[in-house]
Amino acid sequence: MKFPWHKYTEKPLARRNTLQVFVTNDCNLKCGGCFARNAMGDDKSNISLEEYTQAINQFLEKGGRQVNILGGEPMLHPKLLDLLDINKQKNLKTTVYTNGYFMDKFSREDFEGVKLRVSIYGKSSKNKAAYGLSQTDIPFDANFMVGADTTLEDLLESAKHVEIDFGCKVFFISSIRELDNERQEFFDDTKRTMPVLKYKELVHNFLNQYEGDMDVHISKRGIFESTQTVADNKCRFANYFIGEKIIQCPYDVVNLKFQKDYDFEKRYCQQNSSCLMSKIVLQTKK
Repeated sequence: MKFPWHKYTEKPLARRNTLQVFVTNDCNLKCGGCFARNAMGDDKSNISLEEYTQAINQFLEKGGRQVNILGGEPMLHPKLLDLLDINKQKNLKTTVYTNGYFMDKFSREDFEGVKLRVSIYGKSSKNKAAYGLSQTDIPFDANFMVGADTTLEDLLESAKHVEIDFGCKVFFISSIRELDNERQEFFDDTKRTMPVLKYKELVHNFLNQYEGDMDVHISKRGIFESTQTVADNKCRFANYFIGEKIIQCPYDVVNLKFQKDYDFEKRYCQQNSSCLMSKIVLQTKK
């Protein structure tokens, strides 16, 4: 498979120590591929402003720069805007991961200075369908989660839809990986996952046929390599759950590998070569 460099230029990436805070156990969906599905409690509880502030202050002491807000569904947290204000006051870069179902409850101004990333499972899938998104003027990045049944048509049509109808500037292609398989091995597949070599072929085909202008972000998944950014091999992520529960690597979340504390740039990545959460960013040539 020849990479279509005639169509794209790769952007170099800055590295940031990142804390992912799961601010609520509440969610309106039950997605089978959710990597936090085993960590979410049944009580639909929300993190308090006091606990969140404490977690953020500890994160800053460890050299933190980026906060990802997840759930559950973050837009169901009754004080989401207060959480965002805390981050703004501390000059933290913030990304909110959402299924997009409740964006009509908020205004564009609510997310000024904040990045929204909306998950998509397919153009017309049962959950998180591109065609099911409510119209909004809030800018967001589309995050397409590739599963076992994803087709090239799904990718191309979803990209076209979010670019034309929502004005998206970024289309992020990632893939479902389920580490609660028998061996807890990243490259072992389940009924929900697409084998990584097939994922690579699908992404190559998309890049060759995509005709839009969005930047395309691609989750490396151990098979794509950057030509611009040297790979990290020590963890720059940490995950914080309600009740001061901590898991370092995002890929340990589904197997509930809790620990007492976290540090950045000390723990070697699972494959000892590069972070499986890292990505490459491609800009279309005009």
